[in-house]
Amino acid sequence: MENNEKKINLVNRAVEINNDRIKGYKKAIEIAGDANLRELQVLFQQYIEQSRQFIIELSPCLEQFGQEPTEDSNFTGKIFRIWMDIKSAISPSISQAILESCEKGEDEFKETYKEILSDSLDDYQELTGILQQQLATQLEAHQHIKELRDL
Repeated sequence: MENNEKKINLVNRAVEINNDRIKGYKKAIEIAGDANLRELQVLFQQYIEQSRQFIIELSPCLEQFGQEPTEDSNFTGKIFRIWMDIKSAISPSISQAILESCEKGEDEFKETYKEILSDSLDDYQELTGILQQQLATQLEAHQHIKELRDL
């Protein structure tokens, strides 16, 4: 049973960081909307959908134990969204500030996934495969945000 609990906790950590990513991008859409940055809003919505899809892909790993994906998010994600508000309010370039904040969120996602992969590599091959694919997809999003920030 302990092994099942470990797997549930690992999957829920992945779901939580996706929940944070969704909430972070919702906040970014709100700020971008206030600044009339429509292209960024569209991009951020795509990343919200990407994280929702990741959660759907992770769900069977929980359902086999009669569990539902957590709706929780991390405390650090909440602090981060407050910081995004403050930073965009005082920054001379709102789009730059939003993209920098989104990149920090993507960094947090990447690090969390790497930790989960490290913890699951030996015991949960099917979970590891899902996480590796999701991380590869997320790294593309991360790179795109970084490129936009550097323009």
